[in-house]
Amino acid sequence: MPLARALRDAGHEVHWTVTQAAVVGDFLASEGFTWLAAPTVAESARPGPPLTYADILLRFGYADSRSLFGLVGAWREAMRLTGARLVLADHAPTALLAARSLGLPVMLFSNGFTAPPRQSPLPNMRPWTQVPEQTISQLDLAALFAANHVLARYGCAQMQHLAELFDVAEEALVTFPELDHYAERGPARYWGSLPSAGTGRQVAWPDASGKRVFAYLRPESPHHEAVLAALLALGHATVIYFPNLPPTLAARYAAPHLVFLDHPADIEQMTREADLAVTYASLATTTAFLLAGKPLLLLPGHLEQFLVARRVEEMGAGRLVNPEQPPDGLHGILADLIANPSWRANAQAFAAKYAAFDQQAVIGNLVRRIDEMLA
Repeated sequence: MPLARALRDAGHEVHWTVTQAAVVGDFLASEGFTWLAAPTVAESARPGPPLTYADILLRFGYADSRSLFGLVGAWREAMRLTGARLVLADHAPTALLAARSLGLPVMLFSNGFTAPPRQSPLPNMRPWTQVPEQTISQLDLAALFAANHVLARYGCAQMQHLAELFDVAEEALVTFPELDHYAERGPARYWGSLPSAGTGRQVAWPDASGKRVFAYLRPESPHHEAVLAALLALGHATVIYFPNLPPTLAARYAAPHLVFLDHPADIEQMTREADLAVTYASLATTTAFLLAGKPLLLLPGHLEQFLVARRVEEMGAGRLVNPEQPPDGLHGILADLIANPSWRANAQAFAAKYAAFDQQAVIGNLVRRIDEMLA
């Protein structure tokens, strides 16, 4: 949103295409933007968890060239209706394919996960799991077949490798190398993280002794009840943003030192005043606390979040709670994150490295690059 506002202020006409129009429509309207519903397809069942980005594509339309053709056609029409001259794509690989078929330039706007390294086949996203190279290659070839079939129907050149899908006019990695989901990416240009959309509210901390903890949880967050029990037992002043918190949980964990919010907290206030964060490993919140030099307890719910949490744990700035294992010892883990100075020291080392980093400058840099691409 900060980039969209800046582009509009610079005189550009910005149109959104979103997957959850019913959820974000009111917010976009309040900002004065228009939007279209993005073409989507329900996830198809495949054996086991996704192994590569190609495996993800095969679960969302790329296993069937006819389905993919329908999705690409809808994306093409959205680009035609809006008169697009440039596509900013965030986790929209089929929009990349549609833009390629129309000859439109693309800025691939990515936190890292959605812009895999340009290697063939695309890398295994579960490096802790041994996967035969033949299996990895077959996933690439299956997705490539469908993509090339669609390109052929539009009279476009074929791709030799699936990785070519991500060959765009500009790749904007809006993250830091230490938090890149692909540790093996190699040399790349990292733009740094973007500022928050600024939708949170100031919060009064509960009157309790000890440290301050901020938690951002969701009903689908793994082990969220075990975390609430640990925070209750810990006794520190804690602010918990938990949208759609079940009333039974709110009643069970009601305590003077725990404050539950049904609205976002001011993230700048939280990063400034909290001593520790507990999150489901969203990149934005995780990065914000690291830039403030604060350690984290991370409860990832899916692969993208797990890879972020793994990188944070590797730098010694937080602990990862594996969603596939019992949440044993959470009280002790939280107590150690607060009492052991090494966690904070490692988080502060990250913050010191990027002390001169200006999130607002990232917006200006992106706008200037977009101006160049449109010139």
